[in-house]
Amino acid sequence: MAQRFLAPAVPFEGIITQNGTVSADDHVVTRGYLHGNVLNGIHPDSANYASVVADGGVNKLKIDPLTITSVTVNTTATDLADFISNVYTGSNFQEGDIVFLTTPSPIESYIHNGGSAGTAADWNLVNSGLSDAQIHAKFSASAGIDYNASTGVFTADQSEIQAFFSAGAGLAYSGGQFSLSATSDQISEGSNNLFHTDARSRASLSIASVAGPDVQLLQYNNSTGVLSVELSDVFSEFSAGTGLSYSNGVYALNADTSMVSEDASALYFTTGRVDAHLSGGTGITYSSGVIALNADTSMVSESGNLYFTDARARAAISVDTNGLAYNSGTGQIALNADTDDIAEGSNLYHTVARARNSIQADPAAGNLLTFNQSSGDILVALSSFRKGFANQTLTANTGLNLTHSLGERLVHVSAMDGSGNAVDLEVVYTSNTVVQVKSTVSLTGIDIAISI
Repeated sequence: MAQRFLAPAVPFEGIITQNGTVSADDHVVTRGYLHGNVLNGIHPDSANYASVVADGGVNKLKIDPLTITSVTVNTTATDLADFISNVYTGSNFQEGDIVFLTTPSPIESYIHNGGSAGTAADWNLVNSGLSDAQIHAKFSASAGIDYNASTGVFTADQSEIQAFFSAGAGLAYSGGQFSLSATSDQISEGSNNLFHTDARSRASLSIASVAGPDVQLLQYNNSTGVLSVELSDVFSEFSAGTGLSYSNGVYALNADTSMVSEDASALYFTTGRVDAHLSGGTGITYSSGVIALNADTSMVSESGNLYFTDARARAAISVDTNGLAYNSGTGQIALNADTDDIAEGSNLYHTVARARNSIQADPAAGNLLTFNQSSGDILVALSSFRKGFANQTLTANTGLNLTHSLGERLVHVSAMDGSGNAVDLEVVYTSNTVVQVKSTVSLTGIDIAISI
C-alpha cells in the first residue's frame, strides 16, 4: 500500500529533486514553484487577523479570533428593517460589528456577518430577551389571589378570602362582615346587671311595719309574691257617712258630685287636668294620655354587657402569623404567605436531589456521557474517545496492531517521536476496535494516540 503524507510538514532523509513540469494535483513541487505560485506572505490589510508563525520548525498561517471593531446602541429603530432602511448603507459596518436595538420589546442584538448585500442578510441575530407575554406566562396564582396573565397584575379574590372565615356562637358572618346575633341566653350574667327571675323580684319587696295602735292591714308572701289585706279585725271600726254605704268592711260610693264640694285642694277629675301633670322623660313620650317608649341604646347606660363597636370587634380578632397579616386598626386581613407557609401538594418544590433525579445519561450504546446523581457531575470519560499508546517500537515495513476499543472503525491516528516531532505513519483501519500502523523505517520511543 502506498504511503499518504497528509501532515503540513514531512521530514525526509536526504534531498528530493523533481524534474519536469508540475501538471497534476498529486505532483511534488519545487522551491521555485512555491515562490511563484503559492501564498507566502500576509497582506498588510490582514495584519490584525492573520500572521505566519513557526510551529515545530514549520511556518504556519495563523488566523486570530475575530475582533469586534465597534458596538452601536440604536434607540430609535423599531426593528432590524427600520435600522437597515434609515441607518445601514451596506458599507458603513464591517464583519464583527455589534448593533443593539433598544426600542423593540424585548431588546434585540445583531452581529454583522461580513456580507455586502445591504439587506438583513448581512446581519445575524445574537440575542432577543423575553417579551412581556413570556414573562407573564412564568407566574400563576393560588387561592385568595387572582392573576391576569395578559397584564401581569395580581389582585385579591375577595370572595375566596371571605370564604376562609365563618361565624361562631352569637355572631353572624356575611360578605366579609361579622355582626352580633346573640341573645341573653348566649351572654354570661355579670355581677351588676343581673337577669330577671321571679325569686329575685319577690325577694326585693317587703311590707313596712305599722307601729302604735294602727292595724297591720297588708300581708306579703315573698315565696309566692302574693300581697293580701286582712280587714276582719277592723271592719267594726268603720261606718258610712254621707254619700257612702258600708257593709262588711266594704265602702261603696253612693254619691255624686253634688254631694261633694270642689275646692282648690280637691278638684274633680278631668282629662285636661291629668294631662297637665304628666310628661315624658328620657326615652318616653307622652301625649293626650298616651305613654309611648321612644328609647335607643344611647339612652341606656353601658355596664357589664358592652355595646358593639368596630374597635371592640377588631380588637377581638387575631390571625395565625404564618401566612396571614391582620390590621386591628382597620380590621383588614391580608395574605402574607410564601412557599415556607404553604404545604407541598402535587406541584412539588425544587430540591437539588429532585433536579438530579430527573436527569440521566442516554443508556444507548455508544453514548459517551455519564451522570452522577449524587454529585450532579456530568462526565465524558477520556477513555471513551481517546486511547494512548506510549513508547512504541516499530519495525521497518512491519504492521503493528493497536487495540483501541473505541467502537468506531474510522478513527484519527497521531504519532510523535521523543523530540516532539510529528510522525506520519501508514494506517490500516482493521476494525472498529483495532488499527494497524506501519513505518518504512524502524522507530523507537514513538507515542501514538488514537481518538474519535
